[in-house]
Amino acid sequence: MIRKNLTIAMATTLFVGPLAACASSGGAGGSGGSGGGGTVTVGESTSLSGSIANLGQTGLQGLQMAVADINAKGGLLGKKVKVVSADDSTQPATGAANARSMITKNKAVALFGPVSSAVASAEQQVAEQYKVPIFFHTSNDVSLMTKTFTPYAFQNVPSTTMEPRAVADYLAKKVGDKQITIATFAPDYSFGHDTVDGFLQALQKLHVNYKLVKQEFPPLGASNISSYLSALVSSHPQYVFNAQYGGDLVAFTKQAEQFGFFKDTKVIAMYAYAPLDALGSSAPAGAIGFDRAAFWAIDNPAMSTFVKAYQAKYKKYPTEWAILAYASAQEWAYGVKKANSFDSDKVIKAIPGATVPTIIGDMKIRACDHQAEVPEYVGTISKTANPKYGGVHLYDDVFKAPFKDISLSCDEAKALQK
Repeated sequence: MIRKNLTIAMATTLFVGPLAACASSGGAGGSGGSGGGGTVTVGESTSLSGSIANLGQTGLQGLQMAVADINAKGGLLGKKVKVVSADDSTQPATGAANARSMITKNKAVALFGPVSSAVASAEQQVAEQYKVPIFFHTSNDVSLMTKTFTPYAFQNVPSTTMEPRAVADYLAKKVGDKQITIATFAPDYSFGHDTVDGFLQALQKLHVNYKLVKQEFPPLGASNISSYLSALVSSHPQYVFNAQYGGDLVAFTKQAEQFGFFKDTKVIAMYAYAPLDALGSSAPAGAIGFDRAAFWAIDNPAMSTFVKAYQAKYKKYPTEWAILAYASAQEWAYGVKKANSFDSDKVIKAIPGATVPTIIGDMKIRACDHQAEVPEYVGTISKTANPKYGGVHLYDDVFKAPFKDISLSCDEAKALQK
């Protein structure tokens, strides 16, 4: 169901401050100055319903916690920050309409989210039209920072080039020179196709000796994937690269188990904490998982503090989506404080090239494409539940793929930009 009314989220906490809303040449944007008092609004239009709702809901929670922490420290530039949110129902037109309403009616000076890269592309166009910065903490299609690049957009997750390269590197180390058969399974939209293409291209670059035996692209959110699974099973792959996530990945795993799929095939998928928690003892031991912000593998005081605070508030461990949303809010706050203004054009000039202190560590924002220099975490799902983190089957080993090894170069990124 589409939430027609924007809901004002309760104030939350971070290391940021307030912004003053005012019209810009595009229609609405940040206004400068550090005048005290009042509030400033930021918005998040994301998937709050459907099979991938967990990504949107927990991402929103991360943003709200960040803003609450900002307000607890006095706000930004003397102002309190307010969050407005809306459900995009994973529809680009709805996401664009929500973003436009947040800017024109709620006077939002920054946008965050969404989940789907297709929705992100639509919201990106609105952000550029109204000259308001937008921070992507879940959607990660590489085209957002290349083919449709705008100086108003920032991407704080490993892209659809980076993520599959990290996984391919991990797999290459596992299989060596041995020939393997591979199939792919991914949602039928830009993210799915680009992620699969990135994975296969990375395997070729790493000289992995593989044979592609099947490719399936079910619709995003499809509840019955038995026909796709049957085709996959019939191809007898040794490995399946699956680009699904959230509830779709959980559904795939449960249905694939009914086919006895995991006996002869290793699945490679976004088995981050949330789907592993949802699967419990049904988590496919021996499968290869990847995670954009594996909190259990990030050892710093800021992350420890965040995890404890998140647990206290929501009675569960944070998802990667919550973590990266919090870090994105920290990035925006950093830009506001550095610019000493909420003016969009000043903020977007203050961030590129900067190294921002965040809960995931110091996060450098590359100037050439506004891609955050973040790693990807990859590992093999353990047969043993981890008692330290809720009895979830996490990774036996964690490979932290560094940004420099998995990203496009600046020359490559610029060549793809318009």
